[in-house]
Amino acid sequence: MIFICYNKFAPKIADELNMNLYDNQGTMEHVLSQIPDGKKEQFLIIFDFNDNYISSGYVRNVDDQGNQQVELYGQDERVFTIAEARDEYQNDDKNSIIIDYKNRLKSYVILY
Repeated sequence: MIFICYNKFAPKIADELNMNLYDNQGTMEHVLSQIPDGKKEQFLIIFDFNDNYISSGYVRNVDDQGNQQVELYGQDERVFTIAEARDEYQNDDKNSIIIDYKNRLKSYVILY
């Protein structure tokens, strides 16, 4: 019963107090562990802070040890421009962008 109450009310309370509930779980791991209803796959497009393309692919595996590592898969990797990634991002309000200040990366999370 306690866990049900915690899961229901903790995010709302944390939002009101401007707190992060996921301090012990990396942001990338947290975001990629969530798949909204009606969506089946997550496609990641990664750039550095200078908008240089790094990699893209469907998410297969996410490291849960806080190392910010993700395994991508797909055939014939397509090289995206930052404009193409932004267009993909704007197609669905459930898409997101992970900003990694430590490693200076922008990861566009596109849901399909």
